[in-house]
Amino acid sequence: MKRIAALLLSLIMLFAIVGCTAQESNQSEDPVPPAQTPEGAPKAGNPEQGEYTYADTIKWDGEYDVVVVGFGGAGAVAAKTAADAGAGVLIVEKAPEGEEGGNTRYCGQLFAYGNNDYEATLAYYKQLAGGHDVPEEMLEVYADSIARMADVLADEFGANKAEFMDWSSVPLIGTMSPEYPEFEGSEKIGLWTLHQGISDSYLWQLLRKNVTDRAESIDVWFESPGTALIQDPESGTILGVTVERGGKTLNVRAKNGVVLTTGGFENNPHMVETYLGLKRYAPIGGLYNTGDGIRMALDAGADLWHMEVYEGIGDFGGSTFAVEPGVRGMTLFGSALTKGAAILVAGDGTRYLREDEVSRHGHIDQGGVWINPNHPGKSYLIIGQAVLDAAVEKKTIAQDDPRILSAASVSELAALIGVNEQNLTNTINDFNSYAKNGKDPEFGRSAESMAAFDGAAYYAIEMIPNILNTQGGPRRNVNAQILDRDGNPIPHLYSAGEMGGITAYQYQGGGNVAECITFGMIAGKNAAAPKTDALPVYKARTPVESGVQYTQGVESDIAPAAEGEIALGNNEYLGTAEGMGGTITVKVTMEGGKIAKVEVLSHKESAGIADPALAGVPEAIVAANSAEVDTVSGATITSRGIIAAVKDALSKVN
Repeated sequence: MKRIAALLLSLIMLFAIVGCTAQESNQSEDPVPPAQTPEGAPKAGNPEQGEYTYADTIKWDGEYDVVVVGFGGAGAVAAKTAADAGAGVLIVEKAPEGEEGGNTRYCGQLFAYGNNDYEATLAYYKQLAGGHDVPEEMLEVYADSIARMADVLADEFGANKAEFMDWSSVPLIGTMSPEYPEFEGSEKIGLWTLHQGISDSYLWQLLRKNVTDRAESIDVWFESPGTALIQDPESGTILGVTVERGGKTLNVRAKNGVVLTTGGFENNPHMVETYLGLKRYAPIGGLYNTGDGIRMALDAGADLWHMEVYEGIGDFGGSTFAVEPGVRGMTLFGSALTKGAAILVAGDGTRYLREDEVSRHGHIDQGGVWINPNHPGKSYLIIGQAVLDAAVEKKTIAQDDPRILSAASVSELAALIGVNEQNLTNTINDFNSYAKNGKDPEFGRSAESMAAFDGAAYYAIEMIPNILNTQGGPRRNVNAQILDRDGNPIPHLYSAGEMGGITAYQYQGGGNVAECITFGMIAGKNAAAPKTDALPVYKARTPVESGVQYTQGVESDIAPAAEGEIALGNNEYLGTAEGMGGTITVKVTMEGGKIAKVEVLSHKESAGIADPALAGVPEAIVAANSAEVDTVSGATITSRGIIAAVKDALSKVN
């Protein structure tokens, strides 16, 4: 009887194991141990014996060495590095062409630089971490790269070091260069740009050009979001990516690796409320960072870190004028609104932070450390006439902006914005006394920043916190590998950039750009390396015949047209330059030594925003018979791109 019972128990256990395996793979059973594979050779199935890898059961529509999900700064760097290592690369991007680039496109274009002093840079970044969860080896890799960042950008990406600019001595920006001057090593930390410009997409244009210059090795698909990772159920190896493109669901094989560079989750209201506790807010950067890569990595078994960390920017602890959900907010940085008769009140009519404090990427000083403030659910900026006039004069806000609410008295204002009248009255009276005495016992506002309300008129503007970027996402290691919940690398899966950023506590400006470059290079190199690890083999029920359609060079949305393909007549000259969204191509017609006509032949600028520049700048150039014309307000970068393209065309005139 004992032998029969033991036999039954063995059969039950065997059935359970086989049943579990079949359930996980959905199409296969009886995994063959990877140890049967000779060292150095990838395991392939033996069709004659009915053995197949899990990859053999997937209908593949495309095949590349490396697939990069997300075309921002990190994605561009990873793709360029992988291509330079000999890999055929596909970038899939959910945004339409002209709106790609993520936060790298919209940021200040500043990068953190440690002036070639590794020890000082490492000491500084250790203090920024504040004892939070960042392995020291990660900080060492990061600090080494930041210390050499000027050389990295010049040597690896073709930047001209002669044009680099140090912003340490520039007002306002200089307060972030370094951002924590009290820290050891801060004397070596600075904010730099590639030229004497800021917030002009210049760095992004360089990184994007590094991709377009490698069009023979890098295909790009716009409006083609990656939606899921395809993973071997036994080994956990990432085999490829499911992509939605043109109304079709495509399975794209990645023979060597997948790199996730989809940014954070600042445009995903559910995730923002869940992890950051903010119900209303405004994104400041790109509008396509919705946490897609984080979700994909989670489904593959990834661990998460730093999910509670985010960066704001500007005045009032990183706040901006209220906008509708999904609309990009305006950056208020050193505005006239922080001086004079101006206070920030919560929904109960009381103040909640020091209005004139220069925040450190949205962080304010609380007890000697810099943290994001606890933004209330309802917040209003209350200002007097002189402050409103100064803001209108500086074009911070328009006089007729419907968000400006006006009242003749405090009681009328309280009713208008729905706060407690007595609290608001007390708050304004107290502030008036602080302004008169030159001392703010509540929040320590400086005497020179305060002026009493004169009682003639009161104005209110609803405020909400802004989010420049989130830092949280899948945990990565020094090899840019995404780690599972046990701390082990998920095979063939990598990440870079803000999706699981290194920042765990306090943030130094330019650090995210530096991280995109640092870990983008590491991820691209490691993802490109041919893989020889074994895949489990199953006795598959029905292998799938793929019929791969998409391989390197078959289809790409970004391959630039050769200049010779555009027909030119007599006295017509072609010019190109980079705008906000990519290359702008113009044709200049000369007559009698003068500029007779300027045509914008192609561009990828944002519809609506760029339209005034696209129409007005060519007309202005013809009227002036010169490319030295003013830019169009609100479309400065597009204007500069058109002007630079015209100058390029004029340089070809004999």
